Amino acid sequence: MARIDLEQYVYFPALRTRAAELKGIELLNEERKKNILPVFTLGRWPRATDFSRSAEKVREIMGGLPYILDLTSDSRHLAEQHRALRNPAGSFEAWREFVAKEASSAVPVVQLVPEARARDVIKQAQLLEQSFGVVAFRIKEFSTETPLVLSALSALNDASSAVVIIDCQYIRGALAAYVAATVATINRLRTEFPEILVVSMATSFPQSTVQFADPTQQRGSIDIQERELHSRIGGDAVSVYGDHASIHSVIYDDAPIMRWAARIDFPRDYDWYFERRPGNQSQEGYESAARDICRNHPEIGKSNIWGEDMILRAANGDPHAKAPGPWISVRVNIHLARQHDLSQRMRGAVDQDDFAEVS
Repeated sequence: MARIDLEQYVYFPALRTRAAELKGIELLNEERKKNILPVFTLGRWPRATDFSRSAEKVREIMGGLPYILDLTSDSRHLAEQHRALRNPAGSFEAWREFVAKEASSAVPVVQLVPEARARDVIKQAQLLEQSFGVVAFRIKEFSTETPLVLSALSALNDASSAVVIIDCQYIRGALAAYVAATVATINRLRTEFPEILVVSMATSFPQSTVQFADPTQQRGSIDIQERELHSRIGGDAVSVYGDHASIHSVIYDDAPIMRWAARIDFPRDYDWYFERRPGNQSQEGYESAARDICRNHPEIGKSNIWGEDMILRAANGDPHAKAPGPWISVRVNIHLARQHDLSQRMRGAVDQDDFAEVS
């Protein structure tokens, strides 16, 4: 693939290959989609016998645009092939061959497997750089993975061909600790590679919204702490913004949904507003939630966002779905659009500040 300019992207959202998340980004308008570099984590696809189907769905929705491709660390997903793709043998030959075959327009993530020898990881990074021109590293275990990534970066032909994603995962309740850990990790990276592109990534979307509801239990808001994390570490001057696209970091795919209430989430720049109807799983529950969102947000529907159009449609008595799953797509879609727009405005503000200093 032709080497892409990593610096041009304003936002790096992480998504899993789950139908609801993929639909959310698929229906993002093209102008926004081309300015983000999403990180897709391959998981199992319904009734699929390997990860190829998930990779195919990602290719379809990206329509030739670049993206980053990673492999789930959850061994419950297609256990046999999962073990094969994470096998360090031959410098992760199985993973390298998979991405070359199934995702030739992707930026592959260098697999960091605890049992792998350092030289296998380093050689993997070198070979992926040779084949793809660009590579990605995703640090989740700061103390053990950062030294390994530094060694791999040193072995690359050009360290600027790499992007390093510092993924804090779920940060709610421990924001200060993750700020400190992220700053320390960035400092270690930049001491040896001052120009390396770093993405700070996290999620604070909770497993349940109930605790964030007001006394009526019908509405509430949840602060987007990943924005606070990005701000505290220095903002765009230090790292590019990334998040988990309004998805909790742990997905319980095998757990049946026993109890749920009609709920519609409306992402804003710095929080997620929601309307819920406890004890109500009917169409009217979704219509009522949508009407109140529209009443409180008269600007809805004016930003060329598919998810907002779906809320308007429900408010007018025609909800596109009457179950939680499809409404996740709506939340993801609006969140991606909002965070893209905010990131672009912030990037523009930084550029203006730089211009003012020069002039």
